[in-house]
Amino acid sequence: MASSAVNFKLQAESNLLRRGALQFVKKNKTIQTPGCMTYTLRGSVPHLIKDNLSLLPIEIVQISLEQFLEQRDPSSLKYPHGIHKYVNLEEALIYCDVRDPLRLSPISFNTDKYLSVETHGGVRQVTPDNWAEAMSVYRPDVVASMADTITDMEAKTKRIKKSVDRSLRWLDENLKKSKELEIPVFAPVMGHTDVEERARSAKETAERDVQGFIVNVLGLDKNQLNKHVKASTDNLPTDKPRIAYGLASPESILLGVANGIDLFDGTYAYKVTEKGRAISFKFGEELKDIAGSTEQPKTINLWDSQLAHTFEPLDTTCGCEACSRPHTKAYIHHLLNAHEMLAPLLLMSHNVYQLEKFMASIRKSIQDQRFEQDMDAFMKYYSHKKEVNGMEDHEDEVDDQSLGVHLKKKRTLLL
Repeated sequence: MASSAVNFKLQAESNLLRRGALQFVKKNKTIQTPGCMTYTLRGSVPHLIKDNLSLLPIEIVQISLEQFLEQRDPSSLKYPHGIHKYVNLEEALIYCDVRDPLRLSPISFNTDKYLSVETHGGVRQVTPDNWAEAMSVYRPDVVASMADTITDMEAKTKRIKKSVDRSLRWLDENLKKSKELEIPVFAPVMGHTDVEERARSAKETAERDVQGFIVNVLGLDKNQLNKHVKASTDNLPTDKPRIAYGLASPESILLGVANGIDLFDGTYAYKVTEKGRAISFKFGEELKDIAGSTEQPKTINLWDSQLAHTFEPLDTTCGCEACSRPHTKAYIHHLLNAHEMLAPLLLMSHNVYQLEKFMASIRKSIQDQRFEQDMDAFMKYYSHKKEVNGMEDHEDEVDDQSLGVHLKKKRTLLL
């Protein structure tokens, strides 16, 4: 049965803090928690290819079904060898959900019969039968059941209750197929902005034979996140893992860990890469070695022209491909200016590596029973303002002979 396909063991637990291991029996692989999944776009880790991935600590990747449905008759559903081989990620564990956890875009309404999704080919409707067909072909290592996610932040209680009831009905239908396929199911805990509905959803979902839970707080007021996460996790069993959507930033990850979340969507690495930034924050023992200060940036803006003559790696203690060769800040700054594909490749490689290092530091902090102190030190040391896109207000520093790049700022070339 699917229930034997994954085992979750808590290795340390104090209050709501959890340190555990999620074992996938068929693949003989174990994920240490708290941890991050690796985000993908259409089955590909953005900017990276398989050769790059082999150098990174990637164990479980997240794919979104909606990104494969751009055609009414998707090619991926005709491929007979499963999703692992289709996306060339045969060594990784694959977690499949219907929607992309990075976005909460308003689209056409859902009904009791189908879930509306956004694709490159327009809006599509996914029914429980469509879901079952996709899972039969894809055979992921773990799958999320269909969820009636609300995109309206001002939704009324009646709509929220309908969302909970509809998601439970879909869960019951999805579970029938998943048991046939022996694929573990993680079930969404709904409730949106209603604490009572979050509690009801959690309790009723926990009564089903599922192997894990998904707590979705995408788009919600950040000042209310703690309340909403707690309303869900307080009503879930402790012996099964929980994934969170909408807790992507390091501050949000720490909040999630403090409220018993085990896995995160890992979209932060992609978000900061798209802004031309490199993760530079530390946690736990590594942060203790840094001289005390406040309001320090968590990331490095590689679009910053002041880095044009900074010939040092992004992080001298980092073992990623970008830092270990090393590629200097000045060189990556130049690559961004020249719009070279190598720039986001190096940044994404570094950011995925650093995000996993951050999670490893959190796990050690929990084991050493220092998490509260380490979290407090992190919040005091770093600035928590939103990282801006470094390309905004930027002017390319290239000459007019550069192919395919428009000159934005004239400069004198000294011969």
